[in-house]
Amino acid sequence: MRYSFKAIALAALAVGQVAAISGRHSHRHAHLHKKTDELTVRETAAVEARGKLHHAVKLASSDESRLLQLGATACGINAHDSSQTVWIGQDGPYTNEFCNHSGEDIILVVWGPDGSWINAQQPLISISIAAGARHTLSFSDSFSGAMSAIYSDTQLVNGQVSETWIEWTTGEYGVVDVSREVNMNGHNVSVKGPQCTTDMDTCVFVCPSGQTSCEYGYILQNCENGSQPGANYGTYAGAPSGGCGGMGSSAHLVSTFT
Repeated sequence: MRYSFKAIALAALAVGQVAAISGRHSHRHAHLHKKTDELTVRETAAVEARGKLHHAVKLASSDESRLLQLGATACGINAHDSSQTVWIGQDGPYTNEFCNHSGEDIILVVWGPDGSWINAQQPLISISIAAGARHTLSFSDSFSGAMSAIYSDTQLVNGQVSETWIEWTTGEYGVVDVSREVNMNGHNVSVKGPQCTTDMDTCVFVCPSGQTSCEYGYILQNCENGSQPGANYGTYAGAPSGGCGGMGSSAHLVSTFT
């Protein structure tokens, strides 16, 4: 649905973890310091590695100009931690690895439930993905929104990315789907989840025959219950609803642009 996305309502689950640290006898004091020092070195190296990753994953200056010229109100927030529902990194409960096999450089844009009009609202993420490259983003267990790639021929129509969208609601009962409603002639993408795959033909939202764009009357295609593990189909407010489920409390997705 061009103004938002379709997803099954989910119950957000909060999981707490408690770590217990065992005591040490005094005669092992020196050994403990050695282990602590080693841990500090490893943690420092990990922080430095994440810093390099965050520096590498960004929006190229040429892509920044292109995005703004298209009509976006701003470039993405591009958080590096869970202060946002999606951030650059691999440490979230839900991750999506975006692989660019399209043969050209692309801009990946991610927005929240009310942010598909990027001409008026700042996207959550906008990063460059070179041809042949891949980047992973983390998503919280409360994310609902969509994402799309911007190619050399992509335009904004009514403030929205006129391309194939990936719609995703995370959580125990979350679903992901490919949506072609905004532009039936958009570029190809497929998303492989833990149990189910959605692509241009399967578990995909499409317009009625003969329409190149639609807001109503859309169809959820080839996603019947039991057609593949995790596939589910239903209706909400008289319209098709569903997609690829089976997320659980954490999941890793692989989205491939071709």
